[in-house]
Amino acid sequence: MTTPTAEFYRLDPLTGCSNFLSFVEALDQLSSGDGKQPFSILYLDMNHLQMLNETRGHSYGDSAIRWLGLVLQEESNSPTYRVGGDDFAAILTDGIHADNEKLLNRIFARLNKEGEQLGIPSPPARIALIHYDTDHDFSINDVMFHLWESILDVKRNNDRTINIFRAGDLIKSTAEAKEQDRDTIDHSWEVLQHIANQAIHKVLLMGRMLDIAQKNSYLDSISGLPNLRAAMTTFEKEIASNKPFAILLIDGDDLRRYNSISYAAGDEMIQSMGRVLSDHLRPGDFIARWRTGDELVVILPNTSGEGARVVGERFCSAIREASKNWKFPTSISIGIANYPKHGDNINELVDAAEAANKKAKDEGKDRVILAE
Repeated sequence: MTTPTAEFYRLDPLTGCSNFLSFVEALDQLSSGDGKQPFSILYLDMNHLQMLNETRGHSYGDSAIRWLGLVLQEESNSPTYRVGGDDFAAILTDGIHADNEKLLNRIFARLNKEGEQLGIPSPPARIALIHYDTDHDFSINDVMFHLWESILDVKRNNDRTINIFRAGDLIKSTAEAKEQDRDTIDHSWEVLQHIANQAIHKVLLMGRMLDIAQKNSYLDSISGLPNLRAAMTTFEKEIASNKPFAILLIDGDDLRRYNSISYAAGDEMIQSMGRVLSDHLRPGDFIARWRTGDELVVILPNTSGEGARVVGERFCSAIREASKNWKFPTSISIGIANYPKHGDNINELVDAAEAANKKAKDEGKDRVILAE
C-alpha cells in the first residue's frame, strides 16, 4: 500500500499535478499490464516562459505554468503530469485515437484564446500526441524513447505547433539504430543524447521538487509559519536535549470580529499576528501555528518561567501597538509552562500551558499567566 507520505512525494508542489516519478510509474503499469488497450500520450511544451520570467517576473511565470497544467487537467479529464519545468503530459486511456486528436485541437484552441488574455504570445505551447494501439507490445523503455523522440521533434520544428505520431513509426529500441541507414542512425543517436541529458536534468529537478515538498510539509499554508508537525518535531528535540525550556501558548483575543467580515480577513489577521511576533523573537526562539484558529506556540530554549513572562509581556505590547493599524485593534492572551517543572512530555506541558492560557482569558484577556 502506498503511504500518504509517498503519495505526497508524487505530486508537483507548484501545480498540484502528479510529478515525473508518477508519470514513469504509470507508464510502467500500462506497458506491463495484461490487458492491452489503445491509449495516447498528450505532451505540452510551453513557449515563452523565459520571456515571461524576464519581463513579468518569476511569480508570473509560475502562474503561467499553473495555468497550463490546469487547462490540461480540465480538458483531458485524465491523469496529468508535470514532467519538466514547463512540460506536461496526460495519459489518455478513455476514447479512441480520433477523439484524442479532437481533444488536442480543443486544447490548442483554448490555450491560444486564454494565452492572449494572459499576455502570452501565440502559440503559448507546442503539443505532441503519440498513439498506441493493440497491434504492438511496448516496454516502458520503448515508450520513453517514443516520448523523447516526439519531444525533440516538437522542439526542433518551430514551424509546427501540433504534432501527431504513431508509436509504430518511432524508434523501437537502441538495437534497431544499428540496422538503419546512416541518416537515421545519426538521428537516433541525437535522440539518445537528448534522452541522457534530459534524464540527468529530471533527476536533479526531482531532487529540488522533493526538497520543496519537504519544506512545504512543515509550513502552515495560511500564516506562513512552521506548522503543527514542525512544532511537535521541535518539542521532541528540546525534550531529548534534557535542557530546561519554556513554551508560550498564544491565543488571539476576539478573532470573531475578523471572521465576521470574512474568513479571509481572519486569515489576514493571523498572518499579521505571526509577523509581529516573529519580529520580536530572540535568536534561537521558535514560533509555529498551533492546531487551528489563531493559536500560536513559541518555544524558548534555556528560559525560566520569569524570563518567559518578560518575553510574553513584550509580545502583548507589540500586538497592542501593531493592531492599532489593523481593521480592529486586538490583543493576545498567553499561557506559559516550563520543562521539566510542569511536565516531562509534550502532552503535560501543553495541558499546563492551555490551563494558564484559559486563566488569562478568564481574568480579562491581554495578559500573561504562568502555569501553577
